[in-house]
Amino acid sequence: MLKLLLSVAAVAGLLTAGVRAQDFNDRCAQLAAQAQISVTFQDRQVDSDDSRNIQALNGISGKPAGSNHNVYGLTYANPQFRMQVKPRAISDAGGSICAIPDLSIELGFSEFIVYLAKELTDPCQRDIIRQHEQEHVNTWKSHLRASAQLLTTVLRNNLGEPRRYASREEAEAGIRAWAGELVAPWAKRIITSVSEAQGSIDTPVSYGIVASRLRTCGQAVRGGSR
Repeated sequence: MLKLLLSVAAVAGLLTAGVRAQDFNDRCAQLAAQAQISVTFQDRQVDSDDSRNIQALNGISGKPAGSNHNVYGLTYANPQFRMQVKPRAISDAGGSICAIPDLSIELGFSEFIVYLAKELTDPCQRDIIRQHEQEHVNTWKSHLRASAQLLTTVLRNNLGEPRRYASREEAEAGIRAWAGELVAPWAKRIITSVSEAQGSIDTPVSYGIVASRLRTCGQAVRGGSR
């Protein structure tokens, strides 16, 4: 489940003092070019859990075990987008406000765990399953890292023009909604892209390769990992 955490700084502390009408219009038009957008990837150490048996991992995976497949390894990632919004705003002498959001976003994980079934007592088998799960780990991290590099440009191109509000309260609510509407669709696209990439790792062909490698350890194990 994707977590999008949003905090918004108060407009009151960021307003430029009221200016004359013409200056207000001119400075309002300049706010878009002044807006600051920063997106970074925050790496996280992956936890390991080998306390669960195959049946438990089958349950966590959400898919029943088949006659030719059991879950010996599972990578669980809970992506998190942490966003801070600061209104870049000016006001005129009458209290009208022109504002645009400054965005600071961190892409990362609230949880990241690799499970290995406790039945994997043979070091050779454990290493093969761990290598497969590492592909999932690497895919999660590489996609979020690349997304952080791309998202700064994407958000700036889609930010639009400054908007006007009648009061500070209206500006705070408007900036909050604006930021959420701007970022949420891209966050979902990123997760969809990662999910598709993860699916390309878990295929009948890849499971067959894993099973073949497991047999080279000297003890046949049917199945693979998710």
